[in-house]
Amino acid sequence: MFGTFARRLTSWYVVAATVVATIVVAAFAVLALSLYVRVVNEGIDDGARAASLFQERAKSRDQSFLDAALEFESRDHRTGVRVLASAPLHPPPDFLRRAPQASFPLLMRPGEPPRPHLSLPSPRPMPPHEMVTVVDGKIIPHDMRSLRFEGSRLGFAVATVFGSHLQRVSFLNGDMYFAPNPDAVQAVTLWLLAGVLLVGFGAGALAWFTGRYITSQVLQPLVEVTHALQRFAARDFTPQPITVAGKSEFDAIALAYNAAAAQVAAAFDERRQVEQQMRQFVADAGHELRTPLTIVLGYIDLLRRKAEAGDERSRRIFASIASEGARMRTLIDNLVLLARMEGEDVRPAEPFALRPLVDDIVDARRVVAPGVRFDLDLPVDATVIGNREEIHEAIANVVDNAIKYAPGSPIRIAARAADSSVEIRVADEGPGIPPDDRGAIFDRFYRGTMRGDVEGSGLGLPIAKRAVERAGGTLTLAEGVPGGTTFVFKLRTDGTPATQARTSRV
Repeated sequence: MFGTFARRLTSWYVVAATVVATIVVAAFAVLALSLYVRVVNEGIDDGARAASLFQERAKSRDQSFLDAALEFESRDHRTGVRVLASAPLHPPPDFLRRAPQASFPLLMRPGEPPRPHLSLPSPRPMPPHEMVTVVDGKIIPHDMRSLRFEGSRLGFAVATVFGSHLQRVSFLNGDMYFAPNPDAVQAVTLWLLAGVLLVGFGAGALAWFTGRYITSQVLQPLVEVTHALQRFAARDFTPQPITVAGKSEFDAIALAYNAAAAQVAAAFDERRQVEQQMRQFVADAGHELRTPLTIVLGYIDLLRRKAEAGDERSRRIFASIASEGARMRTLIDNLVLLARMEGEDVRPAEPFALRPLVDDIVDARRVVAPGVRFDLDLPVDATVIGNREEIHEAIANVVDNAIKYAPGSPIRIAARAADSSVEIRVADEGPGIPPDDRGAIFDRFYRGTMRGDVEGSGLGLPIAKRAVERAGGTLTLAEGVPGGTTFVFKLRTDGTPATQARTSRV
């Protein structure tokens, strides 16, 4: 219902929170990396100054290069700084003497002489065995140029981007280099990157759960109102007020629904009271009208008998009066019966056999409609639970409709066992019921567009449906029947044992 909207809204929360958190944490990571490189640069500069001072003490003590380099590296430990000391195994020529101290970016080859202050001839490449290097407290008989940029390329690149530099100082008869440790820079970079990703993921997850909670709380009134309206659409008008927590502006919708539901409930209560009063009035009026109508019909019958010896006109008048009086009595009886069935007068439900009931109905109709053929198919011996008189009235009304609206058509009554019930079908081969009339055939006083000159009150099917429902069953109009009309009764039973099929045609 609102799940797609909630997920879409939550997705925007997640994207926004993840992007903002990642940008903020990435900015802090860049700042932290910049501060780290600055600390490394300060360590490089301090190390270069300390090496210069240590060189003076080493000269005064006549220390050799290797002893002094090893002692300095064992004492001097700085965060993220790599120290390399290198010297030739014999004194180099004068033209290879370098400046006492120099600083240059990482991207510049440290072996190049400074320009344009000094123009020197290209130094002669020195074979590796003529150089000795001290790094990490170890003596390596190797040229330091192959070790100077050894390590993580990512660490060198990050250090270069953030402005790190090298420091070279003269140390006794060699050189000492101070440079950022690329492996340490890479480790710090990866840790910061992992922190950015972790915070971004955590922010996304937190935004997801928070967004789902917020959207569920905000949309809860809409969801409940929608469910309540769906109950209304299913004709369930039971008032179920929606609790308002005051957490969102959508609560106004819930408040409006509660007010509307209260009005609808009050209207239905008023309608039930009016209907109850109307049923009571119909029942009372029917009872009051029955006696005088019976007396009037009795006198009319007496006058009709006396007028039989008179002229034809008098006989027709009295016959018409008697017919309309009988029709009025039938209408009053049906109204009283329907009012009783829709009221609180509940007749006791007792088990009774279905087959004798159907036989009684058919036998009575064979007398009044001798030209109608009845086909009975009753292969089950069912014991129906309900009021026998009301079920008799229901089935008889449907059979009477088939006789009236499908004249000359055979009427088939079939029964079969269902789940703890029995299904009875009453079918004819008449013109059928138009699709436009199917939805209203169980309404009171509705007779349809195909009634023609057939007399009736429009109360037979409503009485039949109400009688079946009072017995806990259903009465429906079968769908998809190719011709004619088929009504389906479904009645409760206490067992429907199958017997030998009994089929009769009369």
